[in-house]
Amino acid sequence: MRAPNYALALALAEAGWNNSETARRINALAQERGHHGVAADRSRVSRWIRRGEKPRPPIPELLADLLTVHLNRPYTPSLLGIGPARSILIRLDPTEHHILTKSATVANMSAEQYAQALLRLALLQPRRD
Repeated sequence: MRAPNYALALALAEAGWNNSETARRINALAQERGHHGVAADRSRVSRWIRRGEKPRPPIPELLADLLTVHLNRPYTPSLLGIGPARSILIRLDPTEHHILTKSATVANMSAEQYAQALLRLALLQPRRD
């Protein structure tokens, strides 16, 4: 089982959408755009959040577009944790690794999830050029 998708859960909570409303909006946009095979429902949305399952295309793009419009800021499937995964290797010295794992434990997250969250925060901060 994968870890819960906190990024998606937070975005949907901020939008004020429950699982049924999210599915309804996805299905409506899919129909509007001519994607007739899309059939999101409450239980699927729940699995995306609780089990970290990833929806099949075109749902990730549809959901990112819906949230971008509703929350008035850009979202991508990757930012929502429902896009294709890409790996990166970051080498830490023992002290850095210890600090990371200790901080992740305090946050009740795996070290990988914690590192991802830190990296996302750093990348989304406005640049001060």
